[in-house]
Amino acid sequence: MKKDAISTGLFIAIGFLCVAIVIAVLIPVVREVIDATDDNKPDIPGVTLIQPLDSSQTATARILTHTSV
Repeated sequence: MKKDAISTGLFIAIGFLCVAIVIAVLIPVVREVIDATDDNKPDIPGVTLIQPLDSSQTATARILTHTSV
């Protein structure tokens, strides 16, 4: 009976050790694969804002451009 308990305990301990080794190897591999994938998000177009320089100069306008990154 004692032999069975020891062998079962060793079997469980070795099983946990194998699972820990597999997880330790797979996590960096999975991270590398995820980081290597292309980012398929579309580019956000830039925004053009036209506003007068001051309230008296409505004919002359200043163009401000903003591009998002």
